[in-house]
Amino acid sequence: MTQVVSSTPPVLPEHVKKPNEEEYKKSIESINASIEKIQKQFDAVKDKIAKLPPKGDNSRREQIKTELAEIREKQAELKKSRKAVYEQLDALNDSIRKKVTVVKGFQSKIPYRSTEEVDARISELERKIEAGVRIVEEKKMLQEISLLKRNRLSFEDIDQQQNEINRERAIYDELKKNIDDSEAKKLSDRYEQLDAEFKTIQEDQNKQREARNKLYDERNRLKGLLDEEYNKLRTLRDEHRKNNDEYYTFIRKLREWKKEQEQLRKVQEENERRQEAAKQELELASLPAFENEIALCDNLSAFLESYLSPNHKNDASADSNANEIANAFEGMVIKKKDDDFFFVGNNKKKHGKNKEAVKDTKKSDALKLPLSTMEAFFDIKVTVPTKISEIPTTLQKLKERKEYFIKEQPKATEANRKKAEERIQAMLKAEEEEEKEKEEENKEQ
Repeated sequence: MTQVVSSTPPVLPEHVKKPNEEEYKKSIESINASIEKIQKQFDAVKDKIAKLPPKGDNSRREQIKTELAEIREKQAELKKSRKAVYEQLDALNDSIRKKVTVVKGFQSKIPYRSTEEVDARISELERKIEAGVRIVEEKKMLQEISLLKRNRLSFEDIDQQQNEINRERAIYDELKKNIDDSEAKKLSDRYEQLDAEFKTIQEDQNKQREARNKLYDERNRLKGLLDEEYNKLRTLRDEHRKNNDEYYTFIRKLREWKKEQEQLRKVQEENERRQEAAKQELELASLPAFENEIALCDNLSAFLESYLSPNHKNDASADSNANEIANAFEGMVIKKKDDDFFFVGNNKKKHGKNKEAVKDTKKSDALKLPLSTMEAFFDIKVTVPTKISEIPTTLQKLKERKEYFIKEQPKATEANRKKAEERIQAMLKAEEEEEKEKEEENKEQ
């Protein structure tokens, strides 16, 4: 078995799995069912939105806004026309507020509201001291009396401030009475009425907006869920397609690898076959040259010598030999040895067989040879004898030819070996060029 050139086969990546169409279809059906469920909810919300009442007519709202603006303008004009009075009222109001703040600040520190209350408290403490108290309590009472006497002057200022407040309030009230508030009151009442109506309209619109926004939010939420499911569907399909591509790419590469291995095996077998043929050719070329020619010389010499016996046999014996030669198989040469005839061809001996009797021929010097024997003479380039009398000359030529073959044998053997090596080198070069062409074709593909 020929050893195939080894190489690492492609390996299926760990993240790639053989496609499971049933599992893939189940996943697709599950996602589609979820999409269908969410789509129904989404359509229901869309129907609710479509059935919402149209946005309210804002004409009344705009009318109210316009009228409110007009009232504010009238109030501003009215206030401007009474600016001097209002400025005096504002000044009195500011003065009263400041004085009240001072009075309240002082009263928050001392829990008395007038000098009379302070004098009454001082008298009360003095009576208690005269009645007799403990020394500690007496000290506290004396300290309080001292503090009240020091603050009595401040109370006189507070009383003056309070009198001033009362006077300014009387002036403020008198000025307010002189102002005609009937028109201002009408404008104020109308303003409050319109403002209340405006707020009612605004609240109704806000409620409608909230209900509409709630439906819009639900619609957006369902739309987001639909998008997620569709993204899952697309991702699943993309991953399935990618996994299939990678898996079948691996299968294709594996098949290509197997095909390459088979091609490598065939190429290696072909190379081994060629190497074996080249080896055999080199071995054959290394065999001694002219072995067949030398054997032919020996066989033909033995064959011709059969016509010339040492006892000078008569012509009848020669004719008998000639008759036997005529019956030889085509391609065989007869060699006589120990009065037996052998048919020699391609360096192998075979016993001759007579298939039929040869007709009697007249005694003659003519020599008749089979065609195969004549071809043997042609192969070694020796003239074919046509007469028995030419046999000695032919034997001499065969001897010379044999000597020539023996002499030229080393040189011819070396030449044959070199020619065989050249043919082998040419064959190897042709194989290399063929492999290069195949590699270039593979690169182009």
